[in-house]
Order: sequence, then C-alpha cells, then structure tokens
Amino acid sequence: MTVPGGGFETEALVARIEQQVAQAQETARRAEQVRDRFEQVRGQASSPRGEVRVTVETTGRITALDLHEDALRLDPRDLSALILETVGAAQRQAATESIALVEGTFGAESGVATNLRAELARMTPPEDPRTQRDEIRWT
Repeated sequence: MTVPGGGFETEALVARIEQQVAQAQETARRAEQVRDRFEQVRGQASSPRGEVRVTVETTGRITALDLHEDALRLDPRDLSALILETVGAAQRQAATESIALVEGTFGAESGVATNLRAELARMTPPEDPRTQRDEIRWT
C-alpha cells in the first residue's frame, strides 16, 4: 500500500520510523551509562617531589588536596605555584579520561565528543604553569 501523494510504502515507512526510534533509545541508554561513569571520573596528580597531591572531578572541582609536611617548608609563592601546577595536572588527567570515555562510546567525531573537547579545553588550564602565575594572589 502507498501513502496518498507520497509514493512510499507504508510498511517501509513504519519500519524506518521504528528503526529510528530504536536507535534513539539505544543512544539514550548509552548516554545514561556514560553519565554514570562520567560522574565517577577523577583526575589525580602529585607534585614532582610529592609535597602536594590533588584529586579533582571532571569539572575540575577539587575533591582532595593533601599537603605533605615538606610543603610547609616551601616559600609561600613556590607553594602556591606548586599547588596550581598540580591542580592543573589533575584537571588535564580528568579531562583526558572524560574525553576518552565519550569518544569510546559515541565516536571521536560525534557532536558529543566535539562539544566536550571544546568545553574541557575552555575549563582546563594550560600545561605551561608559567601562564598561571598571574592568577596567584598574595595577601
């Protein structure tokens, strides 16, 4: 049977719609799984000599900051810089893991992965810590 004026087979049209609905449901299922795993991503980093250890969420929010007693022997400016560098390293690690998770699920060229890369690039500090020094405030 054909749809009036359309020339399509009704059965083929229904089958195509059902296929699209099934694909949308599968995408939603995968998105929910990624969201659950995404919320568990943590980035961790330690300073080169272990004075500072940091854990962050994917968003960059610090969930743990541990200072070894050796950190207290550092000049306050050096300690501030070391903390910023270590936080940045943890944030970059969390971003890398998050992107890998999304790319593995939806593909590297998917809109989801492209948008996430752009957002995390905006939120994640650069690898060169010297560009962060202007953010350090002394009181």
